[in-house]
Amino acid sequence: MGSVLLAVAIGIIVGRFKILPYSQNYVSKFTAICLIIMLFAMGAQLGANDKLVSDLSRLGWQAMVLAFGSILGSLMLVRLAENYINKQLEGNRNKTTQNL
Repeated sequence: MGSVLLAVAIGIIVGRFKILPYSQNYVSKFTAICLIIMLFAMGAQLGANDKLVSDLSRLGWQAMVLAFGSILGSLMLVRLAENYINKQLEGNRNKTTQNL
């Protein structure tokens, strides 16, 4: 858990102080590619777990509904947060433009 928080903190510092030259489009694509690779690796790890695969019928639909519900909930909350942050940034840009 500490390594995850450290990685996020370093990312915030790099982004805030523009340590690396990049565009927003590049960062979005890079993030999406890394997320897909991570999900693939998790799926491969789960698929390689013989006990999990054999117990899948016993776990049933409840596990699937819980997993997909968690994914959908996370996606919706991220989208809401993204929209909120973008509106805040746009409002700040408009105020800055009006003051000039």
